[in-house]
Order: sequence, then C-alpha cells, then structure tokens
Amino acid sequence: MANYGAEAQPLLPNKLQVTPLPKAQLAVVLFARLAEPIAYTQIFPYINAMVEELGIAEPKRVGFYSGIIDSLFALVQLCTIVYWGGLSDRIGRKPVILIGLSGVSVATLCFGLSHTLWQLLLSRALIGALCGNVAVIYCGVSDITDETNQSKAFPLLSVIWYMGAVIGPFLGGMLSHPAERYPDLFGNIPLLRNRPFFLPCLVSVLITVTAILVVAFFMTETLPPQDKVNHMEQATCNGAPSPTDGVVQDTLVQPIPSVQNTLFSRLTDPVARYIALMGFCIQAVDVAFGTVFVLWSYTPLTLGGLQREPREIGAVLGVTGSLGIASSIVIFPYLHARFKSVPLLASCLATSGVIFAMIPFVGYVIRSALPSVGQQEMAPPLGKLWGFILCILLIHRFAAMSYP
Repeated sequence: MANYGAEAQPLLPNKLQVTPLPKAQLAVVLFARLAEPIAYTQIFPYINAMVEELGIAEPKRVGFYSGIIDSLFALVQLCTIVYWGGLSDRIGRKPVILIGLSGVSVATLCFGLSHTLWQLLLSRALIGALCGNVAVIYCGVSDITDETNQSKAFPLLSVIWYMGAVIGPFLGGMLSHPAERYPDLFGNIPLLRNRPFFLPCLVSVLITVTAILVVAFFMTETLPPQDKVNHMEQATCNGAPSPTDGVVQDTLVQPIPSVQNTLFSRLTDPVARYIALMGFCIQAVDVAFGTVFVLWSYTPLTLGGLQREPREIGAVLGVTGSLGIASSIVIFPYLHARFKSVPLLASCLATSGVIFAMIPFVGYVIRSALPSVGQQEMAPPLGKLWGFILCILLIHRFAAMSYP
C-alpha cells in the first residue's frame, strides 16, 4: 500500500499558477518612480554651462565644481535612503512617497532659482536627501506582487529609469536659455532671462506635482497590517534580490528582504561581499562615464572637448537613454538566454576599459577634422563625425549590461 501511494504521487510538482499583475496600482507606482530620474538627469545637459555662466569657475575648473554638484545628490541619498525605507515600514509606503516627491519638487524649484555655488549645493543636497523613493517604490512593488509575477514587475523599474533618462536630458537641453532660444514665447519674461536654467526645473517640478496628485488620489497603501508583516515568511525590502538567499530560479525574482532584517548583516557572507564590491565598481564606472562624457561634450575644443551646446548634449543623452531601454527589453534578455551569465559578464566588464580609451582617440580625430575656433565662438557642426560618438555610446550600453 505504501508503494502504491508513492507511485500515485506525480513525478513533477504542479506548476505554480502565475498571479496577474495589479496593472492599475503598478502603473501608479511606476509613474511615481518616473519623477526621480527626470529630476536627477535634467541638469546634465546644462550643469557645466550653468557653473560657468554664474561665474563659479573658469572653463578649466568647470568640471571640478559641476562634479561636486552632481555627486552630492548621490552622496546624500546614500546616507538617507535606508532611513526612508525604514520609515515606510512603520508608517506606510504612500505617505513616504508623497513626502519624497514633495521635497523633490521644492528642492528642484530652488535649484533652478539658484545663482551662487552654495545655493546649488544646498538645493541639490535637499533633492538627494528627500528623494529616497527608489527604495520605497521597490518595497511597494514587492508588496503588490509575489514570486510568480515579480520577474515581470521588477524589470519595469529599470525601464522607467531609462525613460526618465530620456525625458530629463531632453528637457534640460531644449528648455535651457528659453528667452534666447524661443524669443517669441519667452523673450518677454524677465525671470527666464535672469534665470536661464529655471524653465527645465519648472517643467520637471510640474511632472513631479502630477505624480504627487496621482499617488494621493489613486494609490492604495501597499504595506500590509503590522501584525501580518511580523509573521510574513518573507517580508518586503529596500534593495535588490540577494543571490545568497538560497537558490534563485532564472525565471523568478525572490522577494526583497526588509531593512529591519539587518541589511548590512548580509555583508558577513563572503559571496555577498564580492558581489557588492563588483556592483559598486560597475556602478562607479558607469556613473563616471556619464559625468566624463557630459563634461567632454561641453568643454571647448581648445581644451580637448567637443564644445557642444546644451541642446546637443541633451539630445545625445536622450539617445543614450533610448539605447538603455532597448538593451533592457530586447538585447540583454536575448544575450542572457544565448550565453552563460559569467562569460557575458566578463565580456561586458572588459568592454568598459575600451570606452575610456576611445574618448581621447575620438576627441583627437574630431578636433583634427574641425576648424579651430575660440572658446566663446559657435563650434562648427560635427556632421558625420557624430558617428564616432554613436560608436562610443553603443559600446557603453553593452558594457552597462554587466550590472543587470
């Protein structure tokens, strides 16, 4: 009889039934996520011009000060993001998201009105301090999904980031200096003549305010009651899925561990330390390229740069964001299915060094092909030379696939 019972059991376990995604709530959470990359990236096309035009630094020193302003956002966010996640575990996701979006709106508005270095630094630091929504939104997505559909939901967060990386630079590049660029529309507005970088900040704020209204009226609190949270087998988290939490299936994303569950204690595992260190290095190289590329594009030809206008820089960064969307949705899944993870990772990492070696070479070719102009003169168009820039961006996107 025992043998009969064993033979009656199926050889393969029943397949898990996939839970449908809560599309309405997921759309609200993703729209709230969109506001941060727009606010973060919209300054990239014009930050170097802003530093120079405000008299903060001479052309040779622009990169130093713009780098400080840019990096301050990430530094302050790093110091506060865990605490925002912990607060959302206590009072809920929705109020913390609303607080973060409201703070980003005010700080971005102040950034556009700034005219001294300390004002730029203070407003940028406030944006980073109040913008801890990336962790809270990951928690919200984890709350409304389960192990059967998280593999569909979490990749959308990366796509939303790249969408913001397309919209933000486009706004910053096309809307800076609006009184000179669009005199019929904005030429008679004194504020835009005196604050030529205020309009992209204002449009970014309007998008953020729209996100605030959408969250306030349409988002349902995703945090379960506290008595349920304490007894959940796997709680929500503030980070990415950890590869040390047992076996991770290729088609499933494990629920993210809570900040309350000793976030930093995971680093006691040697494997986790190596992965964290590698992720840090990959992100550092990726962010360094973005900063160097923007500075290189703005720097005058006589100083080794490309001497491009903010609108051109914004357009190029928009192309980079579009390539990021394509790589996340199409290219990376195809390569990951065709090749093993380790060889693909090694190939992407090796490509990172090629990018930085190409920049001085491409710069030399472009400067040799263009006529010499002064720092205050309009630089000649690149024309077909843009093809070299596109090659750099394509290689960079391949190298950036090492992170996922």
